[in-house]
Amino acid sequence: MRLRLIVRPEAEVELTDAFDWYEDCVPGLGAEFLLCVEAILNSILRSPHQFPRVHRTVRRALTRRFPYEIFLC
Repeated sequence: MRLRLIVRPEAEVELTDAFDWYEDCVPGLGAEFLLCVEAILNSILRSPHQFPRVHRTVRRALTRRFPYEIFLC
């Protein structure tokens, strides 16, 4: 079974804001942030059950370099 990834509009806005903030701090850092997010999203699609449950059926994935978390519902 192939999993489907749905990114809520609020999350898209937050990602865009974070990209802009990192890019303003250091040119190129925003792109590194997006690569980090893409890597964790790919990990989620490959194996969503590897991430710990934080509440009932909700799991949480942490990005490695940046202080962001992604919730799987």
